This record gives sequence, C-alpha cells and structure tokens, in this order.
Amino acid sequence: MKNIFLLFALFLVGFNSIAQTLSDPVAKSILDDVSTATDALEVIHIDFEFTLSNTTENISESSSGTLTIKNNQYLLSFMGLRQISDGETIWTILEEDEEVQISDIDPEDDEALSPSNLLKMYEKGFTYQLGEKSGNLQIIDLLPENTDEVDYTKIELLIDTKVKQVKNLKQFGENGTDSEYTIHTFSPLIIQDSAFTFNEADYSGFDIIDLR
Repeated sequence: MKNIFLLFALFLVGFNSIAQTLSDPVAKSILDDVSTATDALEVIHIDFEFTLSNTTENISESSSGTLTIKNNQYLLSFMGLRQISDGETIWTILEEDEEVQISDIDPEDDEALSPSNLLKMYEKGFTYQLGEKSGNLQIIDLLPENTDEVDYTKIELLIDTKVKQVKNLKQFGENGTDSEYTIHTFSPLIIQDSAFTFNEADYSGFDIIDLR
C-alpha cells in the first residue's frame, strides 16, 4: 500500500535532490511550480488509474481509484479497500470481508501513510532531467541516486506546464515490470471535516478490529 503513495508524493512535493548540481535547473523550476500550485489548494480530489504491465510475462492489469486530501486528512478508495483518516487514526475498510481495521498514524514513521509525510517523502534521492516536450506537456525523468536501494531504473513524469499538474507517472522496474498512474481528475473540492471521521453505524455487521 505504501507504494500507492509514491504517486501522490510526486504530485505534491518540491524535488530538492541532494545532487542538485547534476539536475537540470529548468526541470527543477517546473517541479517547484507544480509544488507551489498544489500547495495553494486547501482540498484536492484525484481520480486515477493504475496499470501494471510486463510484456515478457504477458501481464497487463489495471484498477481505478480516488484520493481526497485535506490537510493531514484523507479518503482513499483503491483495489477493493477504503481508507478514512482524520490525521491521527486510519480506518481501513475491507468491504468484501466485512471488516474494519483501526490503526494509529505513527508521527515518527517517515513511511507512514499520511499526506503530511508526502511533503517530505521524496525531497531527496533523485536527480531529474528534461525529456521530450509536446505543446504544454513536458516529460521529466527522475533518476534514483542510490540504484542499489530501489528496484526501478527511473520514474517518468508527464507534466502539463500550463496548469502545473502531473498528468501521468510511470515507474520502470528492473525486472521488466512497469507501474503507471494516469490522472483523470485533479481538482479542488469543498468538503467538511466530518467526512474524514469513521461512523461505525454505517458498517453494521462488520468486524471492528482495533490494532492500536
């Protein structure tokens, strides 16, 4: 599940790589513009599609999902589960199993599934280079600095420089398995804080498992 948030980390952060001298300054400027534009939105709603493919193994799978973020709160629906978080607690709802798992967000866990951590998850560890451009669409390649610590060769971002949004992200795996996220909707939204609180009455008959 943590890998799902790679996508949103790359949507929402500025890319301040340690090896900035090796990175294209124009690419950095574009990524900083994306970060600034996104940070100006109080609430973000994303509709996306995830595709996993490996031509050698004849694998092609896809699944759609949604994510709504407000400050440290979020709603996620993806691959048969829903998550509700008020910034301190996460309720993971498994509809098919009629089960709800409750867990706390650990503020000391740098890899915790929290929108606040998205703002720092990928601040370092990449160099970035400009790729091809067509109209307002610019490709930027993120190249991992420590290749021994990751299982992919690069991450390719497709950015609409006019609206300052990431439209597509593709991660190229070392084993020939590629992961791709396509954004269908990336928009502001008006939503009340109450939407990020779990209501047990809505899940009558579900097993409630408290993992805190």
